Amino acid sequence: MMDWDYIVIGAGSAGCVLANRLSVDPATKVLLLEAGGSDKRLNIIMPALAFKAMADERTNWKFMTEPDPTRNNRRDMMPRGKGLGGSSSINAMFYVRGNRGDYDHWAQLGNRGWSYDEILPYFRKVEGNRDGVTDIYGKDGPVVISAVRKPPRLAYVFVEAMKELGYPHNPAYNAEPTDGAAIIHVTQHMGTRFSAARGYLDSIKRRPNLRIVTGAVVRRVVFDGRRAAGVEFDAGGKTRIEQCVGEVLLSASAVNSPKLLMLSGIGPQEQLREHGIDVLHDSPGVGRNLQEHASTQVKAYVNVKTANQEFNLLGKLKYGAQFLLDRSGYATYTYTGVGLIRTRPELEYPDIQYHFGAFSANYTHDGIEMQKEAAINLQPNVNNSRSRGYLELRSADPYEQPKIQLNLLSDRYDIETLMAGGRIARAALNSRAFAPYVTGEFKPGKDVQTDDEWIAYMRENASGSYHPCGTCKMGIDPMAVVTPDLKVIGVEGLRVVDSSIIPQIPSCNLNAISMAIGEKGADLILQRQAAYATA
Repeated sequence: MMDWDYIVIGAGSAGCVLANRLSVDPATKVLLLEAGGSDKRLNIIMPALAFKAMADERTNWKFMTEPDPTRNNRRDMMPRGKGLGGSSSINAMFYVRGNRGDYDHWAQLGNRGWSYDEILPYFRKVEGNRDGVTDIYGKDGPVVISAVRKPPRLAYVFVEAMKELGYPHNPAYNAEPTDGAAIIHVTQHMGTRFSAARGYLDSIKRRPNLRIVTGAVVRRVVFDGRRAAGVEFDAGGKTRIEQCVGEVLLSASAVNSPKLLMLSGIGPQEQLREHGIDVLHDSPGVGRNLQEHASTQVKAYVNVKTANQEFNLLGKLKYGAQFLLDRSGYATYTYTGVGLIRTRPELEYPDIQYHFGAFSANYTHDGIEMQKEAAINLQPNVNNSRSRGYLELRSADPYEQPKIQLNLLSDRYDIETLMAGGRIARAALNSRAFAPYVTGEFKPGKDVQTDDEWIAYMRENASGSYHPCGTCKMGIDPMAVVTPDLKVIGVEGLRVVDSSIIPQIPSCNLNAISMAIGEKGADLILQRQAAYATA
């Protein structure tokens, strides 16, 4: 047993950053605990196999939500990455920062240090734009950002269709202004996935002051009085406790971070007592404020082959060979287009993000399932969704999944915004640009026209975008779980550093901001360490 300076729980998008930055000083001892295993799997390395990685229990926690009363009591599988790299090892690799309004709003809520101008340097610190996408990205960061290589013709048609509707082509959509459509930028290099583990861990795994333990299921944070003093976890068939003299850092996801806080005695006291857990600190916000980007699908049949027709033996051989030859083609992407638009001209920032895919798929209990039809999908997501769900313990057993209630369409704003986004998506697929390819509407179908018909369609078909966040909210109000410097309120020596600290979901996929949170969190921790050293 060793007294660690830092114990990081979770080797996901933020946890990999922490492990790297905190172990730079060879005198600082860092322990990184990860429940999953290696990220060196074909399903992870080859981008087009992301949907298979999401369906694999070895690489995905595969959390199941509760029946959602706002969507006809439907349930969803909520993927969270399990293994080195976390969700950055199984996601669709979109790199989207969000806009100025997102982060200035965080600061306006009382989170000093989190405005757009203050968080932007941390995005740049993540970014290694070695593939020359645009000049807006950082050049020397650990994670390579590139445009999708040789996307299908229909991706360019999507950009033209959006221009036809008045939304500009904007290949620099990650800078201000973010409005417009483009070929998506992704965390890839030469057509292969560039996860947080590849960027932040691969080059430092042999640092003598860093130990990475995979297959480590954390049971709880151990306290000495009100100070985090270590972590109890299962690994190799044994239960162990490792001690910490510095700080314990929770980076276990918007699902597992609040769950571990509650298992450690920090959370709504009535809920903890119900499960026989001693209350260390009554924190009513733990597990509350769960947010997601509500989305729905607008699809059209097309008269050309799509990825759906290529997922056979011949197609796999053909595109596997192309991948080996020049790292391009179907094997290197899922969705290929992005659009950030305002559904009303008076809005200050985009309220919808589109994902365009030259394929058709359904969201199922096992994840994303490819369909047989030759069709394309233009999926609107509500950017700053206002609906709120929650997460609760099911029991005190660390191996049991928590209760997750999304309440995805509980706010009228989300319903109206998603409906507007759906109608614009329909107009795009009916544009002159798509006319040579589109043969008819697949979903929602010609019978969906009125508001009531759209709402009924969304209640039956809307889903999340696999972007859960907010369950350990950062702030200064009574429901805040962590302070703006990410310290858990009510105890000492414990921080949460991941997407669960997000107070209001931003206008973007969450991988980029999760890594930026890791970078800023590491800076906050190191600043504290430096202050102690000079005191």
